[in-house]
Amino acid sequence: MKKLTAIILAAFAVLTVAGAQEPLTVRVAAPEGIPDGNAAAVLTSNLHLALVLNDAASDDGRYVLQTKASVLSKDVTATAPARFITELEISFFITDPVSGDYLSQTSFSVRGIASGDKASYLDAVKKIKARDPKLRKLITQAREAHNLQKEQQ
Repeated sequence: MKKLTAIILAAFAVLTVAGAQEPLTVRVAAPEGIPDGNAAAVLTSNLHLALVLNDAASDDGRYVLQTKASVLSKDVTATAPARFITELEISFFITDPVSGDYLSQTSFSVRGIASGDKASYLDAVKKIKARDPKLRKLITQAREAHNLQKEQQ
């Protein structure tokens, strides 16, 4: 009986300490460098879902998930009908706007192929999935940095 009581007390202590830490809450900023509103909305939705899946989503969190996209190349095929190929490098940063610190960052190189220029952007952006391991790692690294900051205070 004493062992059972000790186990219950230890479990309660662990849960109390774990619950006392402030959880990581991240909001998604509007993506930079994506001219098409539909592609930007799809990317924002996928990033918000990634945060939800990793228990870090918030509409008014302290931290911000920023996105910057750069066009690496744009081509049009010589086939009939012509196809537009857009290759993007999309970088993601979880930042603390208060201190200016970067908690974590990652980037994706994606290629979209479609019958129009805007549609190729959308096709490229759709290749970034909410369950991608790179996004999970981004959020996990930010959570670890957040916890480290809290321990040092």
